Amino acid sequence: MKILLTGGTLNPLKSDYIAELERYGHTGTIVYPGELVPEIKDFDALLLPGGADITPGSFGSKLLENGSETLDVTRDALEFGVIGEFMRLGKPIIGICRGMQVINVALGGTLWQDLPSQLGLTHGAPEGVPPMDHEILFTDGTIQTVNSYHHQAVRDLGRGLRVTAKCTDGMIEALEHETYPICAVQWHPEKGCWGMEYLMELIR
Repeated sequence: MKILLTGGTLNPLKSDYIAELERYGHTGTIVYPGELVPEIKDFDALLLPGGADITPGSFGSKLLENGSETLDVTRDALEFGVIGEFMRLGKPIIGICRGMQVINVALGGTLWQDLPSQLGLTHGAPEGVPPMDHEILFTDGTIQTVNSYHHQAVRDLGRGLRVTAKCTDGMIEALEHETYPICAVQWHPEKGCWGMEYLMELIR
């Protein structure tokens, strides 16, 4: 498959994503804010990777004192636009970490701006510390261990989305759409963690 990926203005997209796609026989093309978006019809799927926080105004919230941190406003606009185009054409969309949150917000959902200050939960280790791992439970009863790098999370679900996995503390870890070929996870399977094959199978 030929897959379009979105990059951020604050840092280049990590090579892990392209390498992992190639491992499964797919090719990836990256578009950054400010660049001309390639013809959507030329791609088989969209992958929305991890990255900086989403602007709180996008989900009807004010910036909390200990809430959203580094914002990438131009990336928000790019991703909301391409999500709409891929959905219009009925093409698959994959979300990873921030990508899952963007999908949720694009469909009218909301986010927890900061898990530690709002809920007393920690899902991301400080910089320079090994990543956290935790178990997630799928709705079919399957249990997997995944990594965890985030301080924000899905709060209210967007239109048409359903939860397919949660962490043991109740945080949403995976989503699918009821009618569109959309699937998303909160962890980072491109970092050698379980899950990329799961995502590839879902959009196939």
